[in-house]
Amino acid sequence: MITMAGLGAALGASLVLAVWALLPARTSLPQQLARFDARTSAGPDPAYGRLGPLARARRWLGDALTVRLARHGITYRSLHPDLALTGRTLEEVMAAKLLAFVTGVVLVVATLVTVEAATDVTLPLLSPAVLALGVGTGLFFVPDLTERRLAATRRREFRRALGAWLDLVALEMAGSAAPAEALPTAARVSTTWPMVVLGDTLYRATTAGQDHWEALTDLGHRIGIPELIDLATLARLVGRDGARVRDTLTARAASMRRALLAETDSRSRQQDQSMLVAQILIGLGFIVFVMYPAIVNVMAL
Repeated sequence: MITMAGLGAALGASLVLAVWALLPARTSLPQQLARFDARTSAGPDPAYGRLGPLARARRWLGDALTVRLARHGITYRSLHPDLALTGRTLEEVMAAKLLAFVTGVVLVVATLVTVEAATDVTLPLLSPAVLALGVGTGLFFVPDLTERRLAATRRREFRRALGAWLDLVALEMAGSAAPAEALPTAARVSTTWPMVVLGDTLYRATTAGQDHWEALTDLGHRIGIPELIDLATLARLVGRDGARVRDTLTARAASMRRALLAETDSRSRQQDQSMLVAQILIGLGFIVFVMYPAIVNVMAL
């Protein structure tokens, strides 16, 4: 009885650890902007001093794993634009990946031990080891998928806000405002996070004496928004002619809206197809449920 209670406690602790390791921590927008600026200046994380003991342990574990992988040439460069949008660091993701792997292995082992103790069935040694490694390896990639899915959602939000921002910039320029004045002014209209990021980028470019279009190009590279890179390139090509820049921004906003509309329509069609498949599966399950007694009676004859 004591053994079963201990195994149950170990299994419950493994589940809690899995949830803690896989769920990303929620950070506020000011903290994300502070981390965003800290990565730009290559300075320390300003939120590190406010971390608790467990968070610091995760940070230390992620740092150690990141450094060890970097020595072997594994840097996860494709994940950096996603992390810039989600507000997490590579060290946090690496710690979550390692904890997820360990949790998966421990969870499978604890489950198999509990099953063996409850049923007195002895499993071969190789099968639990392969199953534990398989589950651990699968959970190892869950934090990557979580970050990429969240980053994809935020990119859609950014593109939607970017089209509205371009229209506002064009309106400001139509009122005889220069691009250097219209860009930050349009970003101050809204307090949504894409506008805050645009405004923060333009403010840092102004204080550093950097060209606004160059700063927007750097932002597009950092967060993986090719539309922002193309926009800055087109604006630099048309030169300083305000009318040409305004026409370019208006045309770019219209094309982005058409692209977003097509993407939304495609996603809605995919969701309709998934709902159709779910309805078919529910119907088949109901048919099997209704026919099961008759089939059992026929087979019993």
